[in-house]
Formats: sequence, structure tokens, C-alpha cells
Amino acid sequence: MARPSKLGFLNALLQLLLVAGSVVAAYHLTRTHPIIPKSVLPLPPVYVSVADMWAMVLIFCAVFAVQVLALLLRTGIGAFATGARFAREYLWYLVAYTTASLYTFLATTINYDAQLVAGIGLLSTGAYIVAFLLLGVVRPGAGLLGDVVAFLGGVVHSLLRPAGLLVILYFLSPLVLGVAFSKSRDVANVVTQVRIWFNPVEETAWGFRSFLPGEVFEQPLLVVERGGDPGAIYVLERVGRVLRVPLARPGSRELVLDIRDQLGVVEVENGALGMAFDPGFDDSVSPRPYLYLYYTDTRPDGRQINRISRFDLSQPTAYERATSEQPLLTLEREDSGFHNGGSLVFGPDGYLYIALGEGVRTPEGSTSAQVFRAGILRIDVSGEQDGGLPIEPFHFGRLAGYRVPPDNPFVDDPRVRDEYWALGLRNPYRVSFDPQTGELWAGDVGSTVWEEVNRIEPGHHYGYPVVEGREQTGKRGWEDLGLPYTGPVFTYVHTAYDRAVIGGIVYRGDRHVELQGQYLFADNYSSKLFSLPAGADRVDDVALLARANQYAQRGVSSVTQLASGEVLVTTLGAASTPSGEVLELVPADLADDTLPASLQESAVNQVVTQDQAASLYQANCARCHGPAGDGDSPDARALGVPLPDFTEPGYLERRGRGKVRVIIAEGGAAHGLSALMPPWAAALSDAELDALVEYLGTMPGEE
Repeated sequence: MARPSKLGFLNALLQLLLVAGSVVAAYHLTRTHPIIPKSVLPLPPVYVSVADMWAMVLIFCAVFAVQVLALLLRTGIGAFATGARFAREYLWYLVAYTTASLYTFLATTINYDAQLVAGIGLLSTGAYIVAFLLLGVVRPGAGLLGDVVAFLGGVVHSLLRPAGLLVILYFLSPLVLGVAFSKSRDVANVVTQVRIWFNPVEETAWGFRSFLPGEVFEQPLLVVERGGDPGAIYVLERVGRVLRVPLARPGSRELVLDIRDQLGVVEVENGALGMAFDPGFDDSVSPRPYLYLYYTDTRPDGRQINRISRFDLSQPTAYERATSEQPLLTLEREDSGFHNGGSLVFGPDGYLYIALGEGVRTPEGSTSAQVFRAGILRIDVSGEQDGGLPIEPFHFGRLAGYRVPPDNPFVDDPRVRDEYWALGLRNPYRVSFDPQTGELWAGDVGSTVWEEVNRIEPGHHYGYPVVEGREQTGKRGWEDLGLPYTGPVFTYVHTAYDRAVIGGIVYRGDRHVELQGQYLFADNYSSKLFSLPAGADRVDDVALLARANQYAQRGVSSVTQLASGEVLVTTLGAASTPSGEVLELVPADLADDTLPASLQESAVNQVVTQDQAASLYQANCARCHGPAGDGDSPDARALGVPLPDFTEPGYLERRGRGKVRVIIAEGGAAHGLSALMPPWAAALSDAELDALVEYLGTMPGEE
């Protein structure tokens, strides 16, 4: 073993800097410029986050450090000492590069991007050669030209030897494996099992069990309590029903409200969205027995309407309660059905807070001075209107039955309507107040990259559409208010499964002391429940608590805490059969992940009607492929990949029904297509998959 010189150590440090710089440069280059032309090798686009890039920097530098230091200790000289030395070192460089690539692919959860890996190899090779040439100016000995000739000759000579041929085969293995992974289900399964072995999901101390054993609902959206009725919970179903369920007799549910005939078609992100009881519902002196409901009206007599209405529950029958409706906000909007938001909640101040998505707009009006969109509203519905401000004129719907609190942050700002409390949210879904601090929390569903958890403060702007997560989107806002952007408390990368945040609650109960002061929230697609410390201004990592028994579009739709301390979540269940549940968070030894009996039974000899298939498509597919199947959706452009047009005449037969079904079941990555297309076999039954394919055949142009 030779004794390395100081120059040798500096040489080794230079190599590691070249490798690190090459990874960073390749990442930014390959986001917009593919290294491998699609005409040579068609590869699907793969999302790799900045955090993943830095993880790859560490992986490549660690592997190269072992290789560089081992050779330095063996020879005592650096890689660039002579041309012949550089040629031998370059073969070992190829081994280190390949090892780092394979480790990234097989032993981490980083999405494998063949374009990025190829870019790292190309740029690091170029950087090595440039460094060799530049150092040749000051290198003693044969001179630059002689060293270059020695390097080239040494590389050719080494590669023609058996050991060199093995190095080349090893060097090509990540690319070959990556292509096989994207095209072969069997290879993908093996690689996935290897990844799971290297990255096991930790067992947690928590799980779920049914809070109402044997009870299923038709896509339950939310569970709420009423202060004067502690022995029951109220369940809001997406189809437009509100059910009262006595906890002592769960099977004896009572229909409180039914407005199904006012919703029209419940598809995409439409339907009943949120509800709240008036805080004076059970007041002994001046009761206000009202339920406030947020829902969409998509009946075929006009454009979609989003409506926040008040219903008088003191009426004796469900029919009379439904006909007691008094609309407060009747909002015209564009017709896609996406990004409605979806929460109503009364604050500790007695005012009603309304969370609206950015889709609540019209082609004629889009700014915060014209319409309500992309933010939180705060209004006074108490009827005690002394000091409240009147409603300003409104041209894209109807407003009535409330006043504006005079301390709202945008009062007297002509650029923003008085009702706004906060701005710049894309699709706030589930908001709640911390009962101890009074702080308002929101889960903001993102586009194709980021999901956000935000602490909402009055007068703040949360960045959308200019900023998502903590990154600039490159998009322009629809207005310039000059307000600084407030970042999220927590943000996570939107993947094929973790891609729809469900806002939750700050736990302030005695039943689970371990969760005191934690904000609990979920993801609809993965059905995971997470926690983060509510006192932190910024959180970069959260704790996984549990995962519900249904996921994808059947997953979690709300997180609620009861006054008695139980944490409840609702799962939507299948669109084709009532199978949504109310689950309770419990210690792991009490958990039960059994699927509802209705869902188990429906999987056997299941018959899915065309209407049910249409609901499946709208619930699971329309967000990307468009409600009409033509690839035109709010997220289509952001996906960055071409989407098929199912309405193109003969599409289904030309592509092959069997092939389309397999792609839906197994996902895009397993067939050389975009990894953004997730596999649905785990979420949909065979009958539902078959029905989806048949439904595609009924779209305009396919008939």
C-alpha cells in the first residue's frame, strides 16, 4: 500500500466534486432536455424531486469515495497523474457509476429516471476528461498530447480485455434493467419486491377499526357532532343525504335531509361537499335550528352552480326540511366540476368560514374583486347584524342572508371582495379550528407535484397559482395584489398514490394522550393518516399513524374528533355500491382492516351497470383524462405527457380492449407509459375494470 501525497488527496476531492456537480447539472438538464432521444428509446417521463436529487448526490459521492480512496491508498497517486493511470482509473469510474445507479434503482424509493442516470454518466465523463485536459497543462512528464494518446490507448486496450468487457456489460445493466422494468410486469414485480425488502414500511402503534360495525354509507364525506345531541353522529353522503346515527343503536339511522334531486349528476368532484350546524342550534333562549350545506347543482338546465344554503331542521319531515332551503351563496362557475374546495365550519367567533377552490369562477369573471375562488370566506349568518356590513353587488350568482364582519382583512380594499379571509389556495379540502388556540388549519389539494398543509391567517396569500409547495410554478396569477406569499407548514410530493391531502384536526382530547397537540391529516389516495406538531411553523417530516382499509378514490374523505376524544375518519368506498365507512383510530392491537361485507360480496358475481361505470370513470379517471374522455382536464397540461383521446373514432378497437384493460389494471410504468398512470387493480374489482373498458367504448366517437 502506497502512502498518498497531499496532491493525491486533493485529486480525490476534485473527483468527488465533479461527481456531485454532475448529478446536480444532469438533474436540471434532463428536466427539459432528454439525453436519450425518444426515437432511439421511448421512455416515460419520471418525476424526481429536488430532495431525491440531493439523496442521489450523497449516494453517488459515497460510492465514488470508496472507489477513489481505495485506489489512492493502493497507488499513492491521483487519477490524473498520467494518461495511462487515468485510463485504468476510468474503468473503475464506470464500476462506481454503475454501482451507484443500481443502488438508487433497487435499494431506494427514488423514482428511477433513466434519462437522469444517463445524464449523470455523460456529464461526469465529460467533467473527468475536461479536468484531465486542464490538469495536463501543469502536469510534468510526457506532455498533454502524449497523455491524451496514452489515455485513449489505455481505455481501448482495457476494454478489449475480458475484464473490460465485463465492466461494459455491468455498465449497461442499469439501462437494460430500467427498460425491462418499464415494459415487463414480471420484472417490475421483482424490482418492487427488492425495493420493499430494502425499504420496509415501519409498523406503527396505530390502526383503524369500524366505529359503526356493519354500517356502510353511500360515499360518506364527513362526520359531525351536534352539541345538543351527544348520543349521535351525523353523516353527510356525497349523493346529498344527511343521516343521524344513534351511537347506542347504530342500525337505526334516521334520514335528516335529502336533497338528491337538487344535485343532478354526482361525478368528478361534485356532489354534497361540506356541512356545519349553527352554533346556536340548541340555544335555550333563541335557538337557530339550522344546518348549513355546501353542494354543487349540475342539473341539465344550465351551467354548474355551487351553493351554500341553510336548512331549517325544526321542520317535522325530511321533505319539509329540504324545501326550507335558503341559499346564501349561489355561485356560477365553469363546468368542469373540479376544484370546488369543500368545507364549512363555524369559528370560535361564531362566524361561518367557507373553503372554496379555484374552479369556482366563470369565463367572464376570475379576479378576487369579481368572484369567490381559491380562498377562505368569513361571513356572519347569525341574524344579529348590528355593525355588520351589507353585501356588495355581485354579478355572477346571487348572495343573500348574511352580513360581512367589519374586521374582515380586505374590507375597503377594492381589489378583493369584503367576504375574503385568506387567498391563494388551490383546492382547500377540509378546514378546522384548533379548539385550544383558535388557529385555522387547511389541507390544500395540489396539482401534479405538491400537497400542502396550511395554517390560515387573515389577510394572507398562500401563493397559488404562482407558488405551490415552496416552489415557483412558472405560472402567472390572474391578478397582482402585491401581497407576500405565505408558505405551508408542511408540503409533500404528489405521487401516484399520495396525491390528495385531506385536512384534519388538531387533537385536543384525553383519550389518546400521545397525540395531544398534534395535527392529524390524511391523504385520500393512499388512505394514510399522518401527524405533525401543531406548534411548529414549518415541518419537513411527519409521522405515519395508520392506513385505512380502502384507498385510491375509495379512500379517506375526512378526519374528525368527537367531544369524547375519538378520532374518526370516513372512507368513501366504491362508487358502484354503498361501502363507505366510519372508522376509528385505535391502538394497533385493537385494529381490524377487514373490508365491508358489501364490498366483499360485490366482488363476487358483481354486475356493474353503465351508470355505475360512468361514476367510476368520473371519480377515478376524469381528473387527468377529462370528464368527456378527450384528454382535456385542468391537470392535463401540468402532467407534461400526451393523453389519449378516448373519443377518437375507433380508438378502443385500434388499441385493443384487452390491452387497455391491462394498462388500467397494471398502470402506465409497467407498459412503457407514464408512471403518472397508477395501477388500479388493487382499488377496483375485475368487474369494475371490465365495466370501465366497456364505458370507454360508449364515449362519443366510439359508438
